[in-house]
Amino acid sequence: MKKLPIGVSNFQELVSGDYLFCDKTAMLAHFLSKGDKVTLITRPRRWGKTLNMSMLQHFFSAEVSGVSTKGLFDHLAIGKLDGGNYIDQHQGKYPVIMISFKDINSDSFQGSYNKISKQIAFLFSSFEYLLKSEKLNTVALRTFSSIMDQSADQETLEDSVKLLSQCLYQHHGQKVYILIDEYDTPLNKAYGNKEYLDAMVSFMRNLFSAALKDNNYLERGVLTGILRVSKDSMLSGLNNLKTYTLLDQGYSSHFGLSEIEVQDLFTKQNLSTCMDQVKNWYNGYRVGNIVMYNPWSIIYCLSEEGRFDVYWVNTGNNNLIEQKVLTAHSEIKEQFEQLMRGESVTTSINKHLAFDILDEDDTSFWSLLLFSGYLKIVDAVFNKRNGLYDCRLAIPNQEVATLYNRFFEEWLLNKFPSRRGYETFLSHLLMGKIDHFTRDLSAYLLQSASFFDVHYGKQGESFYHGFVLAMLASINDRYYIRSNRESGLGRYDLLLIPKKESSKALLLEFKQVRKEEELETVAKLALDQIQTQAYHTEILQYPHVQEVIEVGIAFSGKAVLAAYATYDLFNKQSGSVSLTSRYGQCSSQDLI
Repeated sequence: MKKLPIGVSNFQELVSGDYLFCDKTAMLAHFLSKGDKVTLITRPRRWGKTLNMSMLQHFFSAEVSGVSTKGLFDHLAIGKLDGGNYIDQHQGKYPVIMISFKDINSDSFQGSYNKISKQIAFLFSSFEYLLKSEKLNTVALRTFSSIMDQSADQETLEDSVKLLSQCLYQHHGQKVYILIDEYDTPLNKAYGNKEYLDAMVSFMRNLFSAALKDNNYLERGVLTGILRVSKDSMLSGLNNLKTYTLLDQGYSSHFGLSEIEVQDLFTKQNLSTCMDQVKNWYNGYRVGNIVMYNPWSIIYCLSEEGRFDVYWVNTGNNNLIEQKVLTAHSEIKEQFEQLMRGESVTTSINKHLAFDILDEDDTSFWSLLLFSGYLKIVDAVFNKRNGLYDCRLAIPNQEVATLYNRFFEEWLLNKFPSRRGYETFLSHLLMGKIDHFTRDLSAYLLQSASFFDVHYGKQGESFYHGFVLAMLASINDRYYIRSNRESGLGRYDLLLIPKKESSKALLLEFKQVRKEEELETVAKLALDQIQTQAYHTEILQYPHVQEVIEVGIAFSGKAVLAAYATYDLFNKQSGSVSLTSRYGQCSSQDLI
């Protein structure tokens, strides 16, 4: 068995080091057949972007880090295409500039600027031989030196990549390939700090525009990143840019792994892992019209001898995604309920993400989750009217579903002093101990001012949907969880149906009132609504359910009152149902 390339992103090391890998060099032929002057390819993190950029660098450059690239591609896929003409005409024939911004993650503009300055200085030092070139003029040499020793001002640094391309062209007499990996990382890090964000956008815009727009020394440019940032920000003015996202067919098979490639990798490692399980855990991403596997997860699964676990979701900081999901408004939370039940949601997707309206625009929210790899495309249709894509989205696989489960379960867990208190809270609800559940719920609300505001209005809806999502995350292995569905003569709030016998079903209706003195009346009205609208009708489809507890819950600020009734269901098969009931009510104030 070959070594597994965990952490290997240098193409020459991969090919020469007896590593197990999928030959993606056919991408080079695809790339050379395109007429794009500047190409941007966006994919989620850990999807092979850096490795493919290293492949491009090694293909077009005669040497990388002082090591010759001659012969590196002869026995790979690109060497067998077109009789080897791609290698004869292009391999090792160009000067190549490659720079990565993946490590630019400071909390301030100055910190990021300093890191970029060091990165560019290191880049220039790899071409130090140019300082001895007789083909460069004194001004260019002086500026080159100032950038290398980090004494250059910001304006000079913004022109640095273009200057380097000019120097390489003048020395070699050949136009230059410019490869920029993880171009959007500085902007992603700056998101949330407007002053820092604006300064970073301005600096990176000038850097990219100088290097990639109207640069007479440029042969072609390639950028990779996670997001396609809107044209009015970092890529402003790059009218020669062609973008390939998850929605596009171009390069769809060159990032990620196909099912055939995954099967081949498992076979080569002598693993007979069930491919249905592999598919459930790591498949699901649709790129253009092709379904692809997450490559990072597959490699790690192979390294653990086929053990399934969350590998990709733990490779980066998920705080932004968690923050956006947990603080979303009630309509988005309601859509997330559908996703958590394994269903799809329909929404608009914008290929050009705008960070400045991410907090205000639902389209940007869903686009962020999709392009970052936290959702998948089920199908997509371009909307000519608004230039967006009408997409059906879903959670891609078990690995990502596990992350969402963790988000919502921890969200509710953090409201309790201990995990035991949290588990007791759930247990009281599921066992039908409504008086204890109401007490627990009140204690929870008292600690959760930041989430459940005392004001009447939308926050009540947010609490309700957050509560449902936490239920989906915590007990969906034991219960079918339904919300906002039609049953009987109306639409209930929340229904929990046990998956096994001897457990109770629960029907919950939530109401919010302005005044505490209205709690009892409204809780009873909520319970009456459950009964008169025959919300229990859906439960009749499950013959193993013998008992249902119906609960009307009223909130006023942080005061809670519940009215409840327990029913035994009979004669389901005959189509008529008789109910024997036990009624009660409880107030949080009575139990604290």
